[in-house]
Amino acid sequence: MTKTDLFREYASYHADRRNRVCHAFGIPLIVLGIFGLGHLMRLGPFIDLAAVAAVALLIYYAVLDRRGAVITLIVFVILYFVAIRLSWQVSLGAFILGWGFQFLGHKLEGAKPKFFENLIYLLIGPLYVFEEIFGAMAATTSKEFSLRVRR
Repeated sequence: MTKTDLFREYASYHADRRNRVCHAFGIPLIVLGIFGLGHLMRLGPFIDLAAVAAVALLIYYAVLDRRGAVITLIVFVILYFVAIRLSWQVSLGAFILGWGFQFLGHKLEGAKPKFFENLIYLLIGPLYVFEEIFGAMAATTSKEFSLRVRR
């Protein structure tokens, strides 16, 4: 499937604004929790499971969409450097809270999570949400810039 196909299908299960807001909080919290817990599993003196998982996911994202992979790389770097400073309890709490937001959003929308049908959507969620957030920020910044230029 192409990124367009994946995003179209994912978006059809995330049409409600409240669900998208819940995902905007939930997905970063889940990633933060995974990175925090994955950092505890060392694969060598300088490598941990979180870094390996992030690189593997970024390679997949780069195959789907380079722009999205760059956006996600930036978010991942920030979340990783926060996560490695957290205790395992806080990381686990972030992971659980993030899933709470996810399921609350789907309850509000009245639609089950897309990954119940296909697990690939567990991987698509971060790419979709980070691109959506960045797109909204870029549009806002662009509008503000154009308003300033016109004045």
